[in-house]
Amino acid sequence: MFPAVAEETVIEALPLAFLIGLFVVGMAMVIKGGDFFVSSSVAIAHFAKIPSVVIGSTLVSFATTAPELAVSTTASFRGNPELAIGNAVGSAIANIGLILGVLCVLRPMNVRARDFRLPAFAMLGSGLLLFFLTVRLELARWGGVLLIICGAGYLLTDYLRHRPGRGTAGETVDSGEMPARSLGYYIVLFALGAAIVIGGSRLLCDTGVELARRMNIPPMIIGLTLVAFGTSLPELVTAITAARKGVPELSLGNVIGANIMNVTLVSGTAAAIRPLPLTPALQRYNFPAMLIIFVLLLVLARTGRRLTRKEGWVLIGFYALYLAGLILMRVGGAA
Repeated sequence: MFPAVAEETVIEALPLAFLIGLFVVGMAMVIKGGDFFVSSSVAIAHFAKIPSVVIGSTLVSFATTAPELAVSTTASFRGNPELAIGNAVGSAIANIGLILGVLCVLRPMNVRARDFRLPAFAMLGSGLLLFFLTVRLELARWGGVLLIICGAGYLLTDYLRHRPGRGTAGETVDSGEMPARSLGYYIVLFALGAAIVIGGSRLLCDTGVELARRMNIPPMIIGLTLVAFGTSLPELVTAITAARKGVPELSLGNVIGANIMNVTLVSGTAAAIRPLPLTPALQRYNFPAMLIIFVLLLVLARTGRRLTRKEGWVLIGFYALYLAGLILMRVGGAA
């Protein structure tokens, strides 16, 4: 109890420039730790001979969501519910509006209906479930547990769909080469990445809340924008890498899978730790914005079975309008 008070006093006493610097350091730790986490997860999966389609749609999605999970869990533990839920929802919106939009502009992608349909509707269904669970402006602990169960159920279903013997047997990691080091190296890298993500999340959470207090900005706004963008960077790096390798379609599965993880496991874990009270602005503006961009992706992907550069700009434009709405809400005092 007393060490936490002392720690908060130290943070509150820091100069603004130093506080901003620590926020950037925390974000860098989350990004780099997430990079270690993703690369080691894929390498370990390769050693375990897990099919590549499972790695792309499930394992990498879970790994790239680790920063959001760490930040929201830390925020919940430290009594910052707006940051916890804002980070999860903001990341889901940024993943489609910003990351997938940029990817489509860089390299249009084909959409395979068989691989797209179930994850996309699972994403929309999880978003609707989160919305209805919070109509009373609170995500209760039992609601969080239900979301975790749904997220775990999706992971299991996705694995069973692609398990060896269902048309994926013999597939390996689609990286073009075997892991360069031993299994032990990647296990250590996995643990190191997890530790860096957790430490960076703690720093990002504490400094983000203090910055919001000093600038008179609700923590929810910080979570929906700066923190959400920072924790979504692993998905952006994965998307750009896939585009450079000529397989942008893998990033579509990663983004959708990451969004399912954000809505179910990230939000659910934060609520299971501590019930999350919501502001009316989060329920009435940000949740509908998340559902709209989910539906928009479904519509764009099903027209022509292809996401074009023009449609990428549509996603980016929606994200820009969403951010503009946040600014207007802040100016009007609604947030």
